[in-house]
Amino acid sequence: MRPAYPDGGARRGVWAFATLPVPAAAVFVWRDSWWPLVLFVLWTAMAAAYYAVSLRRESRSRSARMLENARSSALRTLSHHRHDWMNDLQILYGYIRLNKPDKAAQIVDRIRERMENDGRVSQLGNTELSNFLLSFRTVCDHMRLDVKVAEGVSLERVTADPAKLSACLIGLINAARFRAVTPSAGENVLSLYLHATDDGLRAEFAYEGQWVSGKSLAEEAAGLLNGLGQLKETEGTEAAAGTCWRMLVLFPTSFPAVE
Repeated sequence: MRPAYPDGGARRGVWAFATLPVPAAAVFVWRDSWWPLVLFVLWTAMAAAYYAVSLRRESRSRSARMLENARSSALRTLSHHRHDWMNDLQILYGYIRLNKPDKAAQIVDRIRERMENDGRVSQLGNTELSNFLLSFRTVCDHMRLDVKVAEGVSLERVTADPAKLSACLIGLINAARFRAVTPSAGENVLSLYLHATDDGLRAEFAYEGQWVSGKSLAEEAAGLLNGLGQLKETEGTEAAAGTCWRMLVLFPTSFPAVE
């Protein structure tokens, strides 16, 4: 779907104002006449109107692109979930045909656990973070993200500004995503476990796969946390191949003091 309006509307509006020296010059040349001043006022009004229309068109175009991107992301996410469902249903059907009820029950339990976990992800208290986690597979094909959320986890219970905490978690995930390289064998897996404790929200990261060596992840994580969270534990090795590390981050409960 193409945008309803072309890009650069605001730039064209600015160019409309750039033509104002023409009527201004007429006012200067024919200073004793009344019509150059009228022309200048009308020209300015038309340039302002054109600039406002251009801004409105560009805003509509941007909104149309954002809506189309959201629709495409939703369709890709739905397609991935449909693929997972089909795989589970085929395995379940096979166990039923082989008369293995125990194995079939395990598949049903796995489906139920996945649905419950996806429900907890969708209720994290920040739509940007939930959408990012649920649609991660649509934007990254060289690293798998396994997310597990404990019961009752909500960013709104941890901080008065869930958007900042959400941006921090997304930044930490992307730090691993941008370092991971397409593996020659196996796959790269980043696991994230979110659970609430008495002192705040704990985020446990674990990565296995291939890696681009460079700046220590602990150093990068400390910069991303920027006082919002605390890096409690790190362990493992960071090399170009066979990277394996774990990281524990605590986001302490923080709300403004009530006077």
